[in-house]
Amino acid sequence: MDRRTFVKGSAAIVGATTLPGRVYAQAAAPSSIRFGYAITQSGPLGPGAESTTLSQYKLWQKRVNDAGGISLKKFNKKVPVELVGYDDQGKPDELLKLTERLIQQDKVDMILSPYATHMNLASAPVINKYEYPVILSTSASARLYELAPQWPYAFWHLVQPKEATQPLSTMIAGLKKDGKIKGRVAVIHPAVQLGVELNAAFLDAAKKDGLEVVFNKSYPFGAADLQPLIRELMASNPDALIAFSYPPDTFMLTEQSQIVGFNPQIMYLAIGTPFPGFKGKFGNKVNGILLYGGIDPGQPGLDDYYKAHRAMFNRESEAGAVSVYACLEVTQQAIETVGEIDRKKIRDVISSGTFNTLWGEIKYKNQLNADPWAVGQWQNGEVVGLYPANKKGARPLQFPKPAWS
Repeated sequence: MDRRTFVKGSAAIVGATTLPGRVYAQAAAPSSIRFGYAITQSGPLGPGAESTTLSQYKLWQKRVNDAGGISLKKFNKKVPVELVGYDDQGKPDELLKLTERLIQQDKVDMILSPYATHMNLASAPVINKYEYPVILSTSASARLYELAPQWPYAFWHLVQPKEATQPLSTMIAGLKKDGKIKGRVAVIHPAVQLGVELNAAFLDAAKKDGLEVVFNKSYPFGAADLQPLIRELMASNPDALIAFSYPPDTFMLTEQSQIVGFNPQIMYLAIGTPFPGFKGKFGNKVNGILLYGGIDPGQPGLDDYYKAHRAMFNRESEAGAVSVYACLEVTQQAIETVGEIDRKKIRDVISSGTFNTLWGEIKYKNQLNADPWAVGQWQNGEVVGLYPANKKGARPLQFPKPAWS
């Protein structure tokens, strides 16, 4: 029950409720809204987590606070964002321990997503147990088709394995039908959960589409040298390389493919492909490379966002980071719709609402993003979204990929 303070006559009191002959003020507005996170800041996944996720938490906090904070209409007041964060070291057990600490000891108002599929999956039961609504921004798994509805407080933002790979397979099949390629595909992936699941989903789609998978192999995550693998798959004479890669091997595959002279007509790389450092390293040679996800570069508000990102980090942003930032926008809009930190009400707004963000319109159905980007491409020095082809802002495929030289 809200504590009420008796006030005489002051209509200027924030959140005051007028009753006959008396004015009562509601409980005071919080001095800040505390968002907690445990995220990987060390180990192999640390750089990706910083580029895609942690940087966005810091940028969002700054931009929100520079604008006065998050509006809480219950108190007729904007309240600043405070971040409370820890390094989970890429260890699920550490993530769970730190999430409990954020909730039980730090008593944060809201929880933000960790990084990577296996870490997001590990966190979902805990945030659901404590009824903290969280948009898990960097996770895809076939298990979610079944599990997502069981966790009503967890929302899954990325494109899931079937939806991510079917358009890719259909695209290659269409090029084969038109006689532009033979449809010989080499498929590789690192031994991490998302890589394994995307690989399996693509193989199912390729079989249905009549593609010839001439090479399929996994490699250790964090491998120091992929040239032997590239030379091996080259021997199968593919016209398409589908690599469900993570950084740093996304960079390594690109560089070492050039070294050994492998230049497939279609080249798809997954996580890390839209990083600013990827274009920084390879320049115009990135053009034509396909990637996981996408973005509409004409989306309103992106120019101001990019300017703020450059000012804060002295580097360009990337499509995956914009996706994470959009999750924060959804969370903020849900809080402002509710007008206070009532986590059940916030959860219900996220579940039922439609949100306009830098990433485009976002809506969740059965806890999953109802219309995520599936496949993008580097075109003319920027990342664009290709599929779903009927999604607002989708661009046509540029084919074939330009030569390395």
